[in-house]
Amino acid sequence: MFVVIGTTTADLFISGVERMPRFDGDEFTTSSLSFCRRPLTIALGGNGANSAYVLRTLGAPVRLCSGTGTNEIGALMTGWLAARGVDLSAFLRREDGTASTTTVIDDRLNRLSFYYPGLFTTFSAADLPPSWLDGAHTLLITGYPLLPGFHGGGFAAILQTARARGVTTALDIGPAVDHSATLLALTPLLPLVDILLTNEYELTVATGDREAETGARRLIAAGAASVIVKRGKAGACLYSPDSLIQVEGFPVQASVTIGAGDSFNAAFLYAIHAGMSPAEAAAFANAAAALVVQGGRSVLGAPDVAAVEAFLRQRRGA
Repeated sequence: MFVVIGTTTADLFISGVERMPRFDGDEFTTSSLSFCRRPLTIALGGNGANSAYVLRTLGAPVRLCSGTGTNEIGALMTGWLAARGVDLSAFLRREDGTASTTTVIDDRLNRLSFYYPGLFTTFSAADLPPSWLDGAHTLLITGYPLLPGFHGGGFAAILQTARARGVTTALDIGPAVDHSATLLALTPLLPLVDILLTNEYELTVATGDREAETGARRLIAAGAASVIVKRGKAGACLYSPDSLIQVEGFPVQASVTIGAGDSFNAAFLYAIHAGMSPAEAAAFANAAAALVVQGGRSVLGAPDVAAVEAFLRQRRGA
């Protein structure tokens, strides 16, 4: 059983925008109005829900520790997760608790996002039921900055519990927003983390190092067993105390990039548990993420194992 702790949000996408509107001194002017060539869409979102949904699509049993509100949008998010077969026994439902991200995307894939945190302003370790870790072999904590209720000891307690039970622990420190991860805050956690996941920007914010390798080595020196740096279409770099493995990515025509990092995380952990080497797992994860961004439905279009393997065979010319 995989266990994922992280956010669940309703993702609303406004796209097909040739140019972003701007404020122009009046509530309705030509410059403040942009016509869209595509309809408003809504998708499952949130670092936790995305990762859990992808894991389940790959065929893995997964329990999601997260939550939504009791409104219609929250019911939609919960329904998508339940229909996919995600274990929701540790999933909360609170009035006015549905988090949302409304994203405007222009034709150059520039994004403006508006986030409502919902219940995640107060969500904490105290909200987890006693059985939240039962049967787990892998724990993924994701969306670190978006879970302030776990800061100040909550994450450490959870990781200690997992390690005491022999569970593999993974921590994604992104996104780099309010309450961003810092080296000072991460240092007590790193000796409890088997796999730390980040992208280049988040790594720079956390460590202050512009060079990814310098930042990754700093995290390993502070106790992390391994650091995976996601690089989008350029692939990924895998750091351990005595090695660096660079794995090429799979550039595709991207229509929606949201959910790519979460898809990588889920597919990488799935592949590691399935017995693949770290390099093989990273290639598998790069392929899964490429299929998600190419599909245009965020993680609702996540591939199964057969689709990922077929993509890899095609790209490798096999």
